[in-house]
Amino acid sequence: MKIGRFYQVCISIILVLVIIYLLDKVGFVFRPLVAAFNIVMLPLLFSVFLYYLLRPSVRWLHRRKLNKSAAILLLYLVFGGLTALISTLAWPTLQAQFTSFTNNLPVLLTDLQTQLERLREHAWFRAADPGKLDLSSNLTEYIGRAFNQVTSYITNAVSVLTNVVLIVSTVPVLAYYMLKEDRKAYDALKKRLPGKYRAAVVETLRDMDKVMSEFILGRIILSFLLGIMIYIGFLLIGLPYSLMLALLLAALNMIPYVGQIIGLIPCLIIAFIDGPSTVIGVLIVNVTAQQIEGNLLSPHIYGRKLDIHPLTTILILLAGGSAFGIIGIMFAIPAYLILKIVASRLFRHYAAESQYS
Repeated sequence: MKIGRFYQVCISIILVLVIIYLLDKVGFVFRPLVAAFNIVMLPLLFSVFLYYLLRPSVRWLHRRKLNKSAAILLLYLVFGGLTALISTLAWPTLQAQFTSFTNNLPVLLTDLQTQLERLREHAWFRAADPGKLDLSSNLTEYIGRAFNQVTSYITNAVSVLTNVVLIVSTVPVLAYYMLKEDRKAYDALKKRLPGKYRAAVVETLRDMDKVMSEFILGRIILSFLLGIMIYIGFLLIGLPYSLMLALLLAALNMIPYVGQIIGLIPCLIIAFIDGPSTVIGVLIVNVTAQQIEGNLLSPHIYGRKLDIHPLTTILILLAGGSAFGIIGIMFAIPAYLILKIVASRLFRHYAAESQYS
C-alpha cells in the first residue's frame, strides 16, 4: 500500500519527536559531550569572526606575492599594534570614567530621583494623574535593581573570564589555520560531492560564505564608525562618561535594530540626570549618527541591507538569548541567515523534484 506524501511527512515528524524524547531521557549520557562542545564553541565562533575580518586583507596580500603565513603574521602584528595603541590612548580615560561611575552610582541614583521629582511636579504630569502618579519612587527602584543586576553580572563575567583565558587564547591560533587553509577545505569538499548535488551545494556554500562575510565585516566596520561619531557628539554636548557610553553603544550596535535601542537607554538616563537639555542633545547626536550610518555608510559597506524584518530580528534575539545567553544574542542573526539560506535551497530542491515526479 502506497503512503501519501502528507502521511510520510507526518510519520517523519512523529519519528523526530520520538527521537528527541528518547534523547531527553538519556540526557546524562550527552552531558560530557555538551560540556566539551560549549568549551570548544566559544573560541571557534570568535575565530570565525576574526577569520572573516582578516580574510580580505590576507587574500589581497597573497595576490601581491606575499607568503600566506607571512601575510597572516603581518596582519596580526598590525592588528595587535593598533589595538595596543588605541588601548594606550583610550584606557586611562575609560578607566577613570568607569571608576567614577561605580563610585558615584549612589549619588547618581539620588540625582535621578531628584530629577524625577521635578518632572513629577511639572504641569503635564500633574494634569495626567495628580493623585496616583508615583513615577519617581517606582522608576528609581527599577533602575536601582537594573544597576545592581548589571553590577552582579559584570562581577560574574569577570570571574568567568579569568577561567577561560586559556580558551580565548586559542582564538588567534584557530583563526591562523583558518586563514592559512582558507579554500582548501572548500575545494576538498567540492571534489568529494556527487555530481548530482555538486552545483547546488557549491552555490549554497558560496551564498553562506557571502552573507557571513557581509554581516560580520559590515557590523564591525559600522559599529566602529558609529562609536567614533557618537563619541565626538557626546564630547560636543558635554555628556558625562562619554567614552564609556560610546563604547557601549558601538558594542551593542553589533546586534541589528535592537542593539541601538538598548544602548541608547543608559545614555538617556545619564543625560536625564545631567539635565533635560542634555537629553535632547543625546537624541540629536544618536539620530544624526544613525541616519549617517543607515543612509550613507551602510549602502557602501553592505551593498544591500540585511533581508530581515525588525520583528523577526527581535524574536530571533529573544530565542537566542533565552537558549544561549549573551553568546546566543551575538550569534543568533548569523545562524538565522545561514539556516535561511539552507532552508530556501532545500525548499527549492524538493519543489523541483515534486514538479518532475
